[in-house]
Amino acid sequence: MERSQLSAVVLELLEKETGETYPVVEESTTLREGLNLDSLDMAGLVLHIESHFGIQIETELLDGIHSVGDLLDVLQSKLAAKTVRRAA
Repeated sequence: MERSQLSAVVLELLEKETGETYPVVEESTTLREGLNLDSLDMAGLVLHIESHFGIQIETELLDGIHSVGDLLDVLQSKLAAKTVRRAA
């Protein structure tokens, strides 16, 4: 999945989780300050993402996610690993 498509899906899941509309979200936008997500919002968003993509994001990885770009990096990595496992 291309990064722009992935970003659109994450934005959709984010809006579903928070009930907010985010007209412009850039990769440099921080999740906590830029999008005003608290720990419950983050937990809900991660659950939506895991369910939607059929992946698991480990707690250790969550500690390094501060911006939308960080989240997209983790998702791309997880989805690539999932594709490799499926092909093997």
